[in-house]
Amino acid sequence: MRQQLLVVCLTACALTGCRAAAPEQLREQQLKDSFVQQIASTGIVHHLQRDGDTLSFSARHVDQLDAAWRVHIDSATIESQSAGTTQGKGVVKSSWYVNGEPIRPRSDQSDLPLPFLDNGIAQECWALWDSRSRQWSWK
Repeated sequence: MRQQLLVVCLTACALTGCRAAAPEQLREQQLKDSFVQQIASTGIVHHLQRDGDTLSFSARHVDQLDAAWRVHIDSATIESQSAGTTQGKGVVKSSWYVNGEPIRPRSDQSDLPLPFLDNGIAQECWALWDSRSRQWSWK
């Protein structure tokens, strides 16, 4: 009987732990989805396709109107929020390529076209979560 009680308690604790992790994983996925939507809403992006954490699309680059872009979401993390607040901070780190060549930040400059930067997007960027509206804000 005691062994069965121990199994029941351990199972309940494990299920509680899994249930507690699920909202965090859900918010990380929502962060990734919101990042993709933010890229898609940039006026220069066309023909966006998503395969898991990799995006491909056409967009202007320098004087080429339909350059081939690829973005890979390397990580999406949620920073702990303060007690009693409705906001949290999400950080997305991503690798960007245009015509097969990596775009690497130089110092504090991302080297991405201004429409992405104006839309709150860069290789490492952050968004604020508002639990009331249940949305990420990039600006």
